[in-house]
Amino acid sequence: MANELLKVEDLKVDYHTYAGIVQAVRGVSFSLEKGKTLAIVGESGCGKSVTARSILKLIHEPGQIDKSSKILFEGKDVNSFSAKELQSYRGGDVSIIFQDAMASLNPTMTVGKQIVENILHHNKMKKTDAKKRAVELLSLVGITDPERRYKQYPHELSGGMRQRVMIAIAFANNPKLLIADEPTTALDVTIQSQIMELLRSLKNEYGSSIILITHDLGVVAGIADEVAVMYAGVIVEHGSAKDIFYNPKHPYTKALHEAVPRVDNKRSDTLVSIAGSPPDLINPNPGCPFSSRCKHCMNICTKEMPPSYSFDKGHEASCWLHALDESEFK
Repeated sequence: MANELLKVEDLKVDYHTYAGIVQAVRGVSFSLEKGKTLAIVGESGCGKSVTARSILKLIHEPGQIDKSSKILFEGKDVNSFSAKELQSYRGGDVSIIFQDAMASLNPTMTVGKQIVENILHHNKMKKTDAKKRAVELLSLVGITDPERRYKQYPHELSGGMRQRVMIAIAFANNPKLLIADEPTTALDVTIQSQIMELLRSLKNEYGSSIILITHDLGVVAGIADEVAVMYAGVIVEHGSAKDIFYNPKHPYTKALHEAVPRVDNKRSDTLVSIAGSPPDLINPNPGCPFSSRCKHCMNICTKEMPPSYSFDKGHEASCWLHALDESEFK
């Protein structure tokens, strides 16, 4: 596909622990077009962040990406990149925003110096020009009085400002792909909205693609073109944002919808949660990973992984409820 920026094929990531091998990601495949936004949604521990880190080859011991997995960026296999190619790829072609800005920023350096450091790492320019660019970036991400903020340390900024600094660092080198890993975690609702609007605006200005990692379907609504719903290391449903929001096909996707608080709920309404717990990924059952929590669970669901069923263009879900032949349930 000429317009394809990223293609992930059969991604498998294992973690070797004293208790056994944790199968964190189990055969995930998806693609992303240039200028589009893909949201990967799911509960904590489902493999979203591991998938994001795998794209940047940031999986280290005890983690390991399976040799058969393919991560293709502009048609090139990331797993075959040399150390020099990886330096250009990380922070240049692809940037990442981690969920905890305070932990990601260096507490001993001013925020301005950290932006300059990233710019100089990928560009040949004078330090004075890099500083000017850093101040421009701080202004671009909505930080007032950027010259003063440039000289401040992370602890002197609010949570929302620190996240804006992270976004400034991420966009410092005009990345083709931005990975935003839970970018609004621990921020209040108003700041969350501002950060998502900022990402949407910068995406349009730079023409970047975005992979948004989140557990919150509410964050996805205004920014995603496509949504991949992930559970226990596998993608159980994938489709356009419209498909996922208005015509979900997997019981887990529907459960996530029901768990989102609604503004029109009455005070007496009980918040909905998904019953049960995620499966053990050291010894996952051979069937559908959601079977132990699914109210529609059938006998075959616990024994065999369901195939992927196609609906509208690009809309797929892995659930035995959509089997055409009822004899398969016996």
